[in-house]
Amino acid sequence: MKGFLLGLVVAGLAFGGYLYVKSTQGSRSTGPVASARDAGPPAKKKRKRRGATRVARAGSPVDRADIAAVEPEPEPEPVKLSAADLRTVGQGDDLSRPDVIKMDLGDNTETRELTQDDIDARFRGQEGAILECIMSARPDQETYVPGRVTVKFRIQRAGTVRGVRVEAPAILQKGGLYGCIKKIVGGLRFPASGGSQVVTYPFTLS
Repeated sequence: MKGFLLGLVVAGLAFGGYLYVKSTQGSRSTGPVASARDAGPPAKKKRKRRGATRVARAGSPVDRADIAAVEPEPEPEPVKLSAADLRTVGQGDDLSRPDVIKMDLGDNTETRELTQDDIDARFRGQEGAILECIMSARPDQETYVPGRVTVKFRIQRAGTVRGVRVEAPAILQKGGLYGCIKKIVGGLRFPASGGSQVVTYPFTLS
């Protein structure tokens, strides 16, 4: 009888030990799982955006923009000019003829001759407009037109302009150069002087 009771006690202790070991292993395996759940889902690795950076010109700050990289458009080929296009052509009035001066014998007012500074002071104010005429007369912005543009005009005694002539490559004359410059120069006004004179202003093309 004592042996039977002793066997039951030993079996109970063994079963209790088995349950204890089992519970211990279960708590260890569930611990990390709980912490992983508390931490939330794993963070995704941020992907770097692809794009393009515009190259800054000299002296200007770098301006970055997330724009798609595309193939640059091919630049238009410059117009091929012939010898006839580059030939100097003159358009306008014949300034070689002497100007007709009406003498008023009763007018004793003394007038001086215009100096180059007097003429430059008024002409320089319109140089920008004349350069715009030259640029507009080009076949396009890429084509290089060598040569020179010469602007001639006659200043009358009263200070008004009478007669304008423009000499330039034929390709620019085809683009309306003379008509554009004539409107500008014809509107210039100078101080009255003792006689008329022809003035020449050359412009080198670049």
